[in-house]
Amino acid sequence: MTRRYIYIGAGILAAALAAFLCLRGEEAERAQKPGPEEVLTSFSEAMKTGDFKKAKGMCDTVSMQNYLDAYTRKWEEKSQKDSAAFASTVNVLSETVVEIGNVEEADGVCFIEYSLTLDGKTRQSKASLKKEGGEWKVAEITGRI
Repeated sequence: MTRRYIYIGAGILAAALAAFLCLRGEEAERAQKPGPEEVLTSFSEAMKTGDFKKAKGMCDTVSMQNYLDAYTRKWEEKSQKDSAAFASTVNVLSETVVEIGNVEEADGVCFIEYSLTLDGKTRQSKASLKKEGGEWKVAEITGRI
């Protein structure tokens, strides 16, 4: 009878250990995926440095395609006009500070109010992000709140 309790105890311990490891694995997976604020900040960083491939990877490309196309077109136009002036502009853009404001999340959609500050001038914006395949994607950017 004692042996039976040992086997039962070992079985319970193994099940508890397996459940614990599964939960830890899920926590680790969630910890590796950036939240909506981090996605928006990374998206802004990619856009201001001209890394449009990276920015596109953080977007719902269907809803953001026009935004990405317009920004890319403007970037290319400016880069072809005067390379020295463009290099200076890129350098200035790299100093833009992104500050996250109010964040509201419900039903897999997140609305973030944020500001972009450069040379003492601040532009208020709002972004909506949605979850796709467990990852946050930028779905819309509006210029003013």
